[in-house]
Amino acid sequence: GSGNDLTVNAANDRVQYPDTPLQQQRGARLIDAAAPTGSQEAILDAQDNGASSTGAPLLRCASGGTGDWYKLWVSTGVANEMNIERLDAGTAVALASGDRGLASGLHRVRARTVGAGARVALEVQGEDTRPLVYTDTAANRKTSGPPGVSVYDNAAANTAWVDNYSVDDLAATGCMARCGTLIIGTGAAGTTYRVEALGFQPKVVILWWTKRNGNLNAAGD
Repeated sequence: GSGNDLTVNAANDRVQYPDTPLQQQRGARLIDAAAPTGSQEAILDAQDNGASSTGAPLLRCASGGTGDWYKLWVSTGVANEMNIERLDAGTAVALASGDRGLASGLHRVRARTVGAGARVALEVQGEDTRPLVYTDTAANRKTSGPPGVSVYDNAAANTAWVDNYSVDDLAATGCMARCGTLIIGTGAAGTTYRVEALGFQPKVVILWWTKRNGNLNAAGD
């Protein structure tokens, strides 16, 4: 492609932002008929330059170039670098963000979504950090569509790109698992705690005590 299109670098096969104009988001969806359109996972290497220029996986992209999808990405140019966003007809809606202590550079990013009913579960993980999760119950939640890629360049041409892209159809997966944290607080006996954003009904739940007050999966004293 050229001009405003995402381009493939002939030297290294990276998908990158065009030369001009900067400060605009570009996205592309898979058009392969075999691409998953329901529960799906996308994994890629995303370059982040620390100035809000970054590549990202997209999930459940609409057809026709309407700008409807989920974007899950790492952007160290903001305080909470892990982000989940929904794009509604080109308008970005921030859904969740979190700090994972990642520095600028090349990151392995894994994004997934499951569920096509009243609740759409989303999860993004940068490197081996704790996943960021969100359950979308909005009226315009995305319930179907293939995955894709996005690149936003804020600094200079070709400083943000994606590489080593792969997708998986989670509907064909026989076994699913999630790892997270649950803060029980000091509630009385019988207090109910909700565990959400799993995207499936677990058959087995394994709990262990971290002896920490914070929401993180690490051993305490």
